[in-house]
Amino acid sequence: MQTDIKLEDIEYILSIAGVNGFTGKYVSLGGGEINNTYLLNLEDKKVILRVAKDEGQTTLMSEAWALKLLDLANIPKLIFFDENIKVKNRLWILESYIPGRVSPRLNTVQFNNLGKLLAEVHKVKSIETRVNLKEQFLEYTEAFGNEQFLLNHPHKNLRDLINQAFAEFKELQPFYDTIEPSYIHLDATPSNILVNGDKVGLIDWEFSKFNDPMADFSTVYYEDIEYNRGKWRIKIKQNEKVALFQGYESAGGKIDENRIRYWIKFDKLGAAVFLYWRLHESKRVANSSQLEQYQKDLENIIDSLN
Repeated sequence: MQTDIKLEDIEYILSIAGVNGFTGKYVSLGGGEINNTYLLNLEDKKVILRVAKDEGQTTLMSEAWALKLLDLANIPKLIFFDENIKVKNRLWILESYIPGRVSPRLNTVQFNNLGKLLAEVHKVKSIETRVNLKEQFLEYTEAFGNEQFLLNHPHKNLRDLINQAFAEFKELQPFYDTIEPSYIHLDATPSNILVNGDKVGLIDWEFSKFNDPMADFSTVYYEDIEYNRGKWRIKIKQNEKVALFQGYESAGGKIDENRIRYWIKFDKLGAAVFLYWRLHESKRVANSSQLEQYQKDLENIIDSLN
């Protein structure tokens, strides 16, 4: 069960991390579906604390791994993480503060710089992993139903789309076996992009992993619809996409739009599975406005996949 973090919890966390100079001032920045974020004021700087909402939530382990692995400007630096030291039985991570704000829409220069940053992240390669479509989809949706449930999903249109996707996984897997996995953010939504002038930063690395680098673009945008009023996926404009791709290629990345389109389809289907679960099976609290938006998104996504 969720428990709010209090001043004494923050003081305990900072003592464990060996961080001094806390002024006693902090601000809740809210959070996503699974983690809460706090901005802590020290005497000489600010730091970010992220705490899992639920006891069983472990995605901060992936975030800690990413911040250890990547040493790039405009992404947070890891200050402290220990999976064996919890607060209120929940995982937490302390990381550096990246100045900036969430913008509902990037300008073309910012899109260009986002492309450059993604290309730098994608330079981290793996020879020990492979891109397995079926395994990734089942991992993506494991909290919303196992394979048997998905293939017999109670929503008929969604069930048909899932069965089609599983057939495609088998057909396309030989091609994706040839793709060299890169480290990717895998949640580069507008809400996880910070802008500071023309500079662009990426936060919230809790879903990061090795995968096809083109999959990252599917978490930035859809081409035909927006998702959650553009907070989770924007409907991209042509000039924005050109700027994004040019930035990516200028930093050494190689764009494959056919693969991006496939991952957008993959992402939409996973989003639809999540939305159905969120509307009909989740016990998480949501207000009527959120639920109405989720229902609208579910219908729009299914229509776009059909």
